Amino acid sequence: MSESRSPFAERALELLRARGPLAEHAGKLALFGRFIGSWDMDVAFFDATGKETYRQPGEWAFSWVLDGRVIQDVLVYPHPEGLSSAVGERRIGTTLRFYDAARDAWRVVWMGATAGYLVTLTGRARGDEIHIEGNDPDGKPIRWMFTGIGEDHFTWRGFLSDDGGASWRLTQEMTARRRAER
Repeated sequence: MSESRSPFAERALELLRARGPLAEHAGKLALFGRFIGSWDMDVAFFDATGKETYRQPGEWAFSWVLDGRVIQDVLVYPHPEGLSSAVGERRIGTTLRFYDAARDAWRVVWMGATAGYLVTLTGRARGDEIHIEGNDPDGKPIRWMFTGIGEDHFTWRGFLSDDGGASWRLTQEMTARRRAER
């Protein structure tokens, strides 16, 4: 029997899943916990001049994992070159977010599997927004922001600094609408 057809092929996913947040940090986990579920996305990218270079729909799904200590998401959207949505021909990535009580901050790891992009960032609430900051693989400062957060919508923006944080340019923007339960 091939491994993909084995009754154990899905075991890691079963062990990963959690029913909800870890009770002792439920309040802090709510910062990202409010995104649990699936979202329809409008995904846009911008070049260094601010010109839009790409816009397509996508999906972003958030789930509790690792005994409710972590929120994992999966983001997918069509490949910018217009390929089909078959596996291997779409943009796909995942984020692991966990609350670090010692830092009173969120540790965030994003892996863009299609582009080979891996970053580790730190996130915190800033008023009604969430700011996530760190460096891209080239060492340039990046800032990701969840803004306009409501029960059924939010906007996510990605910024990059080419001058060590003195100024920022928008590189990506995604608007989200919570998917209706079907």
